[in-house]
Amino acid sequence: MSILVRNLPKSFTQENLEDLFFEFGTIASCDLVMDEATNLSKGFGFVEMSTQEETDKAIEKLNAKVIDGKKIRVKWSNQEKKQAAAIDEAPAPKRDIPDNVWGTASSNSSESEKDAE
Repeated sequence: MSILVRNLPKSFTQENLEDLFFEFGTIASCDLVMDEATNLSKGFGFVEMSTQEETDKAIEKLNAKVIDGKKIRVKWSNQEKKQAAAIDEAPAPKRDIPDNVWGTASSNSSESEKDAE
């Protein structure tokens, strides 16, 4: 349930990022990406909330929020992860597999061997 936060002000700190998400639930992890040369934010970070409900709520409320004149972008950090979760929640369609699905192939190969003799 990891969130990507983009277009943050360069002056943003780790504490600012945590404060931004604090009201939406328990923060499992929070990492603001810093430029080592300038010791300023690179303008993006990652936040992981403890539940999917908290994650969805934070994304909904914070995406396009204006901070210091900049509209931030908040979304799932990995879209495939959300899609996989949706697939896991959906029941798999029921399939009818014949009992002798492999038996037919085995008996055909035995008959072929007999024909070859």
